[in-house]
Amino acid sequence: MSKNLTNLIFYSFISSVSWAIYKVVFNLFLRDIGFGNDFIGQITSIEMVGSAIIGIIIGVLGDRFGKKRMLFITSLGFGLLLIARISFPIQSVLYTLSFFSGGFMTSRMLLLNSYIIDITEHSVRGKAFGFNFGLMMGSGVFGNFVGGFMGEFIGLRTTLFIAAFAYVLSIGLLSRIPESVGNKDRTIKEIFDISEFTPDQKEIVKYYFLRTFSISFGAGLFVNFGNLIFKDMFDMSPAMIGIALSIAQLGAATGSILSPKLGKKFGPFRYMRALSLVVVPLIISLGFVNNPYVFTTLYAFRFSFMNMTNPVGMNIVLSSMPKDKVTTINSIRNSLNFVSRAVAAIMFGIIVALPSGYNYLFLIASIFYFIGYLMLKKMFKPIQKGKILHELYGNNG
Repeated sequence: MSKNLTNLIFYSFISSVSWAIYKVVFNLFLRDIGFGNDFIGQITSIEMVGSAIIGIIIGVLGDRFGKKRMLFITSLGFGLLLIARISFPIQSVLYTLSFFSGGFMTSRMLLLNSYIIDITEHSVRGKAFGFNFGLMMGSGVFGNFVGGFMGEFIGLRTTLFIAAFAYVLSIGLLSRIPESVGNKDRTIKEIFDISEFTPDQKEIVKYYFLRTFSISFGAGLFVNFGNLIFKDMFDMSPAMIGIALSIAQLGAATGSILSPKLGKKFGPFRYMRALSLVVVPLIISLGFVNNPYVFTTLYAFRFSFMNMTNPVGMNIVLSSMPKDKVTTINSIRNSLNFVSRAVAAIMFGIIVALPSGYNYLFLIASIFYFIGYLMLKKMFKPIQKGKILHELYGNNG
């Protein structure tokens, strides 16, 4: 990998560790100071709305003024918001802070992925996406494990402050990467114009967006509340919750790093289709398992399998698009992702309040994952007509 890509991924890893430590503890901190599932679901939903709205704005600004500049601004803003959320845990304040923290958080991810497209060729892009995604998942392993133990032994609030300050300090690593080339003369209309897309590209984008919306809704029902689910269903301590989530992310990290090789060996479509289908029964089973060890195992497999498809899918779709439209497509996709998750986050508190609420939660989630599987099959039909799969993976299957 090039020096620029190595530096970018190093920043991604350090900042992701800090965020993982913060994330595994924050909902438990809110519960500890008296907030219930309804409120936690509401602010999670507001984070998603902020992600949808601000993500598109930052994506456009990144194309016009440079991705490094916007990455620095959003990372600094996100770090300061993390500190503010602990310092002022007041309901009305948290509503506002959640909107902006959600937007800045997703903008960071959007800019990172777009920057990778800018600095890589087809031959190494799959490896770059897989390695970056794997390291981010790996940072989650370390962050969840450390965050759980820190929260239990030095206190939830202290852990949150340490993680937030570490995140702010990680921004210094951005000085090691060059600025991407922006185009200040491009209008908003030009940025979002897809009239020059081929019919196949339009079909790919359509089903990519539909698949994103469906899977994001299913994931939004439970993925953001993993710490609360383990607490409610099995009364786990923060340390044990951290271990359980670390196991899930370890599988995803390993799989993501290996995903380019697996996609090349089995064919990217067969690889994604198999993993996308097998997660459906895994999600259904989560609602009927009463043993914490079995639940953790199933949860880890589901998390791993679904996240293992992300680097391959994103690499294929974004590489199929005109290079000057990558950030636009990625921004809209992220917007749909978080709008869908925002609605699902509100539903979480409503559904789990019902008798056998978690049974219904996982059953509903599985339906949306299955719809996402059907959209995947439709998305790959126009992709397989072209040469991009051979260029990226040497395999059209």
